[in-house]
Amino acid sequence: MKPALTQNGRMLRETGLEAVGQVPWGTHFSVFYETKKDLLDVVVPFFKAGLEANEFCLWIVANSELLTINEAKAALHEAVPDLDRLLKNGNIEIVPYYKWFLTGRAVNVRKAIARFRHRVSEAAKRGFSGTRLTGSPAWMRNNLRARSFREFEQKFDGKLTREQMIAACTFPLRLSDAEDILNVARTHEFAVTVRKGAWRRVEIADIKSARKAAITNPKLEQLTFRQREILQLVAKGRNTKQIAGLLAISVKTVEAHRLQLMRRLKIDNIPGLVRFAIRTGLASPDD
Repeated sequence: MKPALTQNGRMLRETGLEAVGQVPWGTHFSVFYETKKDLLDVVVPFFKAGLEANEFCLWIVANSELLTINEAKAALHEAVPDLDRLLKNGNIEIVPYYKWFLTGRAVNVRKAIARFRHRVSEAAKRGFSGTRLTGSPAWMRNNLRARSFREFEQKFDGKLTREQMIAACTFPLRLSDAEDILNVARTHEFAVTVRKGAWRRVEIADIKSARKAAITNPKLEQLTFRQREILQLVAKGRNTKQIAGLLAISVKTVEAHRLQLMRRLKIDNIPGLVRFAIRTGLASPDD
């Protein structure tokens, strides 16, 4: 795949996404999606294009995306038949978010940035044309203070602009409220929404209306990101201790969030929470 050049000589890379097309190195954009299939429809062609262009690829998988490492590998394998060889050779890494961002049970921004820096440097030394990555940093806002999260975004953006690197940050619509999405959009160059296979590239001014069209259940709007995350994991059959471990929070914190979301939804039992999660798209009957 031969890269093109812009008028000012900047090299463009093919994203593999029809709604995005080619972008220059240093591009940092966001993708708001509705279903697991929508997520895979974004990430799989994104990485397929990167692998074909001899780029090092990094996929950081978050629990909030209703996706496991094995599911991610299986989906990518369908599009990239020699994926096993590429994984073995280090052309691509697919890792869980906690191995990348957590040190112990806490988010460590400094070490996460250092890991990015190291991977980009190693990719250049090994002869890759550049690096592309994707992940869902939405959960980090619940593990960092607002100032620390902004600092992470700023440092990450600063790293991107100096390197041959492209990043697509994925955000599940149903775990985010309107204010979250507006804040995310402002820290990215542009945004793409994907709803049941329908793509749309949107400007910041259009994000709010796109969010309103995507979310139709007013009860879901009452819940915070963390409460939606916990509801989603409850619906997947995780117990309190498992949820605490996955989200790197205490059992008491999980219990407090679950009690609060039950009160807001006026649902007093776990089966009722599961039915609500499935009905609103936070979980699938097959999960």
